[in-house]
Amino acid sequence: MSQLSQLNTLIDSLYREHHDWLRAWLKKKVACSHHAADLSHDTFIRLMPLPEIPSLREPRAYLLVTASRLMINLNRRHKVEEETLLSMSALIADQSCRDVTHVAAIRQLLERTLLMLIEELDERSRQAFMMARVDGMTYAEIAQVIHVSESRVKQYLVKALAYCHQRFYRIKADLHA
Repeated sequence: MSQLSQLNTLIDSLYREHHDWLRAWLKKKVACSHHAADLSHDTFIRLMPLPEIPSLREPRAYLLVTASRLMINLNRRHKVEEETLLSMSALIADQSCRDVTHVAAIRQLLERTLLMLIEELDERSRQAFMMARVDGMTYAEIAQVIHVSESRVKQYLVKALAYCHQRFYRIKADLHA
């Protein structure tokens, strides 16, 4: 049996023995069955590119560490997305200031944001972001169109959101200067 075949057999065995348990554990932690399912699958996907799986006396401990790291990354992504949306809503929602200058500032912000997405982001991040946010495509659909994995699509979106978040603060500072 080849090394790759042995690796696949080991991953398959780990998945069959521990997937349901890991998904249940994650569901308690993230309080969302969809995120728990994604994180549990991503945990096992992380094992696939390894040249060999380390000898695991405690496979659940290994899986918990991997899943915990993925959960932390998910929480960071959600925080960046939430902060970006809050920043945009704070700029747009100021109802007490409906004068022409304020409307012009909002339009300028939106124009600069679009230019940023078009010109400053790398091609893949921009493409994934536009497909997800404008076209409403799922990660799986985007992955199929741009020929990458779903996890890579998620990475592109995180990169785009983090970049937008950083740029929104700069734009806001420029507008108020």
